[in-house]
Amino acid sequence: MYRAIVFLLALFSAAVVLNGCAGLPHVSAPEEGRGGPARPCEEFFSSVDQAVMNAGAADAQAARIPGFPYLRADRFLSSFRTEAASNAVFTAWVERMQTLAETGYRVELNNLGEAERVRLLRFIPAGINSNDLNAAIRECGGMLRGSDMNDPQRREALRTIVRAPPEYRSWQRVAGLYPLTAMAFAWGIDRWHEDVRQVFARDVAALPVDGQLIRYAPAVASPPLSAHEVAAILERARRNPLRIPEPSAAELQHLFENFAPIFEVDTLSEDDRLGAPMWANGENPVVDTARPTLYTLSSYTRYADEILLQLNYVVWFPARPQSGAFDLLGGHMDGITWRVTLTPDGRPWMYDIIHNCGCYHLFIPALRAVPRGQPETLEETAFVPQLAPELQPGAHLTLRIAHTTHYLQRVLGSPTVTRHTLGYRWAGYDDLRSLPTLYGGRRSLFLSDGIVPGSERGERYFFWPMGIPQPGAMRQWGHHATAFVGRRHFDDPDILERYFELVPQPAMEAH
Repeated sequence: MYRAIVFLLALFSAAVVLNGCAGLPHVSAPEEGRGGPARPCEEFFSSVDQAVMNAGAADAQAARIPGFPYLRADRFLSSFRTEAASNAVFTAWVERMQTLAETGYRVELNNLGEAERVRLLRFIPAGINSNDLNAAIRECGGMLRGSDMNDPQRREALRTIVRAPPEYRSWQRVAGLYPLTAMAFAWGIDRWHEDVRQVFARDVAALPVDGQLIRYAPAVASPPLSAHEVAAILERARRNPLRIPEPSAAELQHLFENFAPIFEVDTLSEDDRLGAPMWANGENPVVDTARPTLYTLSSYTRYADEILLQLNYVVWFPARPQSGAFDLLGGHMDGITWRVTLTPDGRPWMYDIIHNCGCYHLFIPALRAVPRGQPETLEETAFVPQLAPELQPGAHLTLRIAHTTHYLQRVLGSPTVTRHTLGYRWAGYDDLRSLPTLYGGRRSLFLSDGIVPGSERGERYFFWPMGIPQPGAMRQWGHHATAFVGRRHFDDPDILERYFELVPQPAMEAH
């Protein structure tokens, strides 16, 4: 018995150390044996990475790739590693990973102090014709890429190593006796599903309103697009070797406006108002409710041989107020991400929603989405509380949101009658990665592990056996584990194909 206790304590202590190391950004080290003009560029990347790590300014939205400092990857791009056979496809794949890295470095350099940016200028290699750090990263990245892509061994090494790390810690599941504790969690999840079904079974008019219903709608919107017009945008946008639909910035904004939701929130307190995260004078960010803001982000999912564009809409609340001292779910800051997945014919196929902790994942399928059979296990599958309503041309879905918990209560084809409507402003999700501070600098909303500081929840003391770090805390895109039992990420490239089948549009409706 004594030996068993000692073993468990040793395992837990080692796990704590490993978990602490897991959150540290990787500092690129120059490759052994690489010489010539590429060597100074590797040393430059290493100097930048070290400065970023020392400042605690590492951005976690895309994963660094050891040995390839000029590249970063997300789960979607990682899914191409076994498919990039032709030179054109491989080149297009690497270009997109390089773009992710350049964006990440730009964010990180913005968040470094001015003095540190000036210090880093001296590490720019002599052969780089720029005194701009971002330009140097782009030029050095191109030089390293040219060297690596001409080396078959380096190309194969890249295929092998590219992946976004999972948001699950195996050591936590081992220490937490996951095979046993998962059964209790599965029971609790079933209870939550039943509670949600009861709410969605109510008539909309019977949903309680304890405060004031406030509707948030786009303050500015473009003329509506027909399905044919959306399909034309998507077809033009996929004319690249990877067949990824990449609309222009203007086209993408038009799509965001076309499919934007209306938020109808039962507002009982200031914590139920939408706002914009900001850095004030404290250690943790706050939400400015004087600026209702909808943050947008595009992503992709895969279905058969198609790549589908996804439109993500993110909102933030100041808090989920705690109902008492034993409320494990309440805490500082709260938020929702609503996602629309489009098929090549220009129509929504799936809607889904999470809170910005990755919790409470609900799927709202359109009529063409048919659930697939799932194996009989404890693992969470797609929970569908309702089907998406049909929309009239130019109409927007309305999301009815509860006060305090900010749970979704219904998806409506038209808003209910409310007396108070506010317009939300548009902003890119990348804005959250570099926010101004009161003292003239800049800082990300997120820490280097992707967590929003100060948003931790009491549930972390009890939910850790499920393997998710800081369960309940708000987190950055790419870090949303959405299942306690099993493994599932919001940005898994196969997440919809795993649970749903896309059936053809009936001929009578395909006009």
